[in-house]
Amino acid sequence: MPETPMPEEGPPSPSPPPSSLPPLRGPEEDRVLLVLCYVGLLSVIPYLVGRDRPVLRWHARQGLALGIIGVGCVALALIPYLGFIGQLGLAGVLVLSVIGIVKALDQAEWRMPVAADVADRLQL
Repeated sequence: MPETPMPEEGPPSPSPPPSSLPPLRGPEEDRVLLVLCYVGLLSVIPYLVGRDRPVLRWHARQGLALGIIGVGCVALALIPYLGFIGQLGLAGVLVLSVIGIVKALDQAEWRMPVAADVADRLQL
């Protein structure tokens, strides 16, 4: 019986052009929204968009409360002799924002020391 020749293996087939790929939705979109939760008052966007996603809503509420606290610290920083306290508050808001982003990307529901209480009182 004669041997049939084996087909030669060529280069792998090229991937489809980027325009034919489906748009990104789901986890990647959620990651962007989770980061936006802790970027000042931009947390309004995930707060309005993520009403049906509990983890996103949790972080958006805290981020919105943290943004309100940040605005209060800026106002306090503008007052003479009290500006130092406002600047310390802004440094704390920055640290809490970074920690919040890390916790949000880990999908952890972490209660921030002050922001969670403000969010509960304002019933956001």
